[in-house]
Amino acid sequence: MNMVSNITKSQVAPSVGALLVEARLARGYSLDDVAETTGLTVAEVTALENDADFDASRIRRIASALGILEKICDAPR
Repeated sequence: MNMVSNITKSQVAPSVGALLVEARLARGYSLDDVAETTGLTVAEVTALENDADFDASRIRRIASALGILEKICDAPR
């Protein structure tokens, strides 16, 4: 019997960055669109999406612009 087949995968909540990317792509926005809307640079948006930056005010600005602020508040950090 294969022991691996008996192991169930736990659902892992997506990271904040993953939620931002998912929301941006679902709305058809480019990195430039989000940067322009939020007043951030493309580099800052990219860092947040890659979970390389955890600045709460920047995350809130992007999440608010994408309409997912409530979802982000529940995401793991």
